[in-house]
Amino acid sequence: MAKRQLNLISAIKDGVITQISEVPSGLKCGCICPACGAQLVAKKGSKMVHHFAHHAGQNCEYGYESSLHLAAKAILSKAKKMMIPAVYVSFPNSNKNDELISDAKEIAIDSVELEKRFGDVIPDIVIHSGGKQFFVEIFVTHRIDESKLKKLQSANISTIEIDLSRKDTTITAEELTGILLNDSEEKTWKYNVIANKYLQRFYQISDQKELTSRGFALQIDDCPIKSRTWKGKHYANFIDDCLYCKYCISTAYNGFILCSGRARVSTIGDFGIPECERVKNSDIEIDTGKTDRLLNSICPNCGNRLVERRSKYGTFWGCRSYPHCRFTASVDSETGEILTKS
Repeated sequence: MAKRQLNLISAIKDGVITQISEVPSGLKCGCICPACGAQLVAKKGSKMVHHFAHHAGQNCEYGYESSLHLAAKAILSKAKKMMIPAVYVSFPNSNKNDELISDAKEIAIDSVELEKRFGDVIPDIVIHSGGKQFFVEIFVTHRIDESKLKKLQSANISTIEIDLSRKDTTITAEELTGILLNDSEEKTWKYNVIANKYLQRFYQISDQKELTSRGFALQIDDCPIKSRTWKGKHYANFIDDCLYCKYCISTAYNGFILCSGRARVSTIGDFGIPECERVKNSDIEIDTGKTDRLLNSICPNCGNRLVERRSKYGTFWGCRSYPHCRFTASVDSETGEILTKS
């Protein structure tokens, strides 16, 4: 920590944010630490990265972090544009993949404010652009924790976190400028209003499906896509069917799962398709999947193996789980059509 505290890239001079490139070497810089107010010396040798250090060598817990915050504000205040990260919908407590809403893009910067209070939240930087605003948090030693994240969500203001925790003390103003203004991996959305809006839409169209324990299995009754059938009733096994189902929106909802199978919505694009068309397309996809399983000797009702059996009517395929699963399949000798029965 002490090493980091020495290599400051910004300071205060006469009440103004000052970069190392703007002042002469040594004590002539006339700068003070943005965190503790102590006198700084500008180190600008030919064999080192230029930086400020505390003249008396005293410890300063927040000097390095405050220096980066000031440098970031100075860079963003002078910049007219910056790249903001791509926006994705993420599904907490689900195996669904993140879904892209918009690619990384360049925006115009109208104005920048530092550590302005918004209710219970004091963001590092506030950026105003096109009549809107968003927060920027600089992560050096303390990332956004759950408490602050909840406050950001409550304020409903989009927030970018810039992760500088893996950068060593030799970071320069030029490197920081690249991270702040370009499309960099250190820059991610911690909260995004549009992404949250879509996530809430997924939640709203989903049904709560209760998890029921039967023997060693957790099951969902009345599966809307009819994953499995037993005695004419449709159900799903949580592990085998729900966990990676594209309609499973959340797997941890107070003893329930959130399932969008009834509405047949699995992507953002589905919201723009009429429900009747969504159901039709989904049924075709599901029937195709069941046919593929059948052709691979897998029971489309329960997922167990199909075995060849014989009766007085001829050869047929039956489920190995009989009598629990009564699925059978046979081939019509005249038409070649596969005939199934559950």
